[in-house]
Amino acid sequence: MMTLSIFLDVPEATKDTDKQKEEAHLKDRDRRKIFLAQRVLLSEDGQPWVPLPVKKAYLQIVNDPTRNHEHLPVAGEQGFIRGVIEFALGKDSKAILHNRASGVQTPGTTGAFRIGAEFLHRWYHINKTFSVCLAQLAHDRYRGIFEAAGLKNFCPYRFWDKINMGLALPEMLEDLENSPDFSIVVLPTSCNSTGVQLSHSDWRQIADIMKRKNMLPFFHLKDQGLGSGDVDADAWPVRYFVSEDFELFCAQSFSTSFGLYGERVGNLLIVMKNNEVVVSVRSQLEGLARDIWSTPPSIGSRVVATVLNNPTLYVEWKDSVMMTVRRLMVIREKIREKLRLLETIKSWEHVTRQAGLCAFLGLTLNQVDVLAKKKHVYLPEHGQMNISGLNATNLDYVTRAIHDVTMDGH
Repeated sequence: MMTLSIFLDVPEATKDTDKQKEEAHLKDRDRRKIFLAQRVLLSEDGQPWVPLPVKKAYLQIVNDPTRNHEHLPVAGEQGFIRGVIEFALGKDSKAILHNRASGVQTPGTTGAFRIGAEFLHRWYHINKTFSVCLAQLAHDRYRGIFEAAGLKNFCPYRFWDKINMGLALPEMLEDLENSPDFSIVVLPTSCNSTGVQLSHSDWRQIADIMKRKNMLPFFHLKDQGLGSGDVDADAWPVRYFVSEDFELFCAQSFSTSFGLYGERVGNLLIVMKNNEVVVSVRSQLEGLARDIWSTPPSIGSRVVATVLNNPTLYVEWKDSVMMTVRRLMVIREKIREKLRLLETIKSWEHVTRQAGLCAFLGLTLNQVDVLAKKKHVYLPEHGQMNISGLNATNLDYVTRAIHDVTMDGH
């Protein structure tokens, strides 16, 4: 009998920096410590935000005596898929009217990107030199998923302009122009990690290059509605690309916008040239889903479907989202004003130009590190701050800490 494990040579996986920050925060004994790298949207009381209509829909479902506990179909709950496709594309979308849009329910957007990447690795062979183009600040997160699916060629494109504290549009267009034809381009929409908002003109310029170079868009439509407060405005880029006759993939997430953080509610939306192609692609995606997770979770998708398909609950949900977006906008204004009153060297106007859950401060990696070690304020590696974690009890301390590390020349 062997006395040593056959896995003795397996090294411990390296923890990513964000995980290290979370562990450091848990070990920190300073009473002033604050963690602003949460993945959830917090209410004013510091608890995860859940819209009231979502609670109503949840109770309606779990208390339904006719509900069974069978597995969902591999592709997901049909009312959910139909609802979220219309949610993203609009009920009058020509892709829906021509029956060339479909979807597969997934465990969050990670699941959507994973089966999308697996499919593209197996079937997207139009050009052997194509790459996967990723925004630099989100590069590592997406790259791991695509690499796990077998894709190896990557072209990062510049997205954040650290000088002007906004979108690096000329640099982004230049990088896309220099990427191989037929490349897959992952495009974050309104609720991206930087909070940067692209204008309609920006999206048109991106689409022009991608159409000329026959590139495939793979959108990340995260938490639609929480960017601007308007679900239609947040989905405009995807709808515009559909109107320009692109075939596309789109990973949809409902975790934060519906307060379903642990339910893992996602969808991989596909738009193809015709129904025949949609049927074939969807069948392959369904096969991949069966192999990877068998069937998706049911409660969260049923909650989303109930809200989207019930006019009263849907209006209540949109009102809840708008109120939350307004609260986040007020927090942004307070951050900027407090830093202005402290006479911090930067203008901080970029914080109020951003939208969504995260404020991207433009701090250096060293400043983020000093914030954690000396001020006990913990942010992700690149300095994006979950602003929903700020309130009357900690806002003064956090802004003073930011002022100190930026003025000290770290």
